[in-house]
Amino acid sequence: MAVSINIRSNKFYKDPYKTAVSLLILIAVIMVFLLIINILQDEDSNITQYPSLKFLISGIIVKDVDLKELEGNIEAHEIKFYDPMYKKEKKYRGFELRDVLQLGFGDEWKNSDYTDIAFEALDGYVSVSSISKFREPGGYIVFSDLDFTNWEPISIKEATPGPFYLVWTGKDQTTKNEYPWPWQLSSINLIKFEEQYSAVSPSGVSENSDVYKGYEIFKGRCVRCHSMNGEGGKVGPDLNAPQSIVAYRNAYMIKEMIKNPSKYRYTQMPDHPDLSDQDLDNVLAYFNYMNEIRN
Repeated sequence: MAVSINIRSNKFYKDPYKTAVSLLILIAVIMVFLLIINILQDEDSNITQYPSLKFLISGIIVKDVDLKELEGNIEAHEIKFYDPMYKKEKKYRGFELRDVLQLGFGDEWKNSDYTDIAFEALDGYVSVSSISKFREPGGYIVFSDLDFTNWEPISIKEATPGPFYLVWTGKDQTTKNEYPWPWQLSSINLIKFEEQYSAVSPSGVSENSDVYKGYEIFKGRCVRCHSMNGEGGKVGPDLNAPQSIVAYRNAYMIKEMIKNPSKYRYTQMPDHPDLSDQDLDNVLAYFNYMNEIRN
């Protein structure tokens, strides 16, 4: 027996306006449902997103490690010490620097072919120091300020030091002694300084010369903020391009601005009261030399 279906008897077919409205309502419900799912997924992603540290060798990324992986592979410590950046005692949770370097580079960071490690912050600040310093105990990369729910603001900019802040617990492990203290740390670069910063190095001068001694001071204290011929830190101005600082500042003011910058202006640049007159003359000799070879 044949079965016939009278489609015209369907009530939706009889009222196309109601059919269209019903479909629009259904589509709207589905869209709202999908939007809610996306929002929940974004919130979940934000919850599980961890800050990370990049590890580079001669400027090439070899590893990118997030905080969860650091915590899973390295013992974390609670430390308490006088933090000279805050000028008071602080408590943090963090990892020993040597453990972090070992995780990021393996034994390569102990290779004598490499001379320095450059620590770069999110704002472009680059702090470079000799590898020999990092073999010492006392360095920590901290990721939590135990005195504050988040982080206590630091410096005249009221910056947040996180997600990673390199600190030193030793009494003499200070910026004055060329130990790096970068906050908002984003990457660690294992380098051969004279290859990575060839435009900063005064090639062809004796290590006993005033020029070379001035270069060593610049390398230890200045390159973290200032560049030379486009290479170095980006916080302060380039000191040799497009013109050398010796072309538009006299020797007295250059030495004053190195030793006592806070005497003349509000600035993030630290004073260097420990530098002797001979040290300052050596830095000036370096500037003059770099000005001549640039030309």
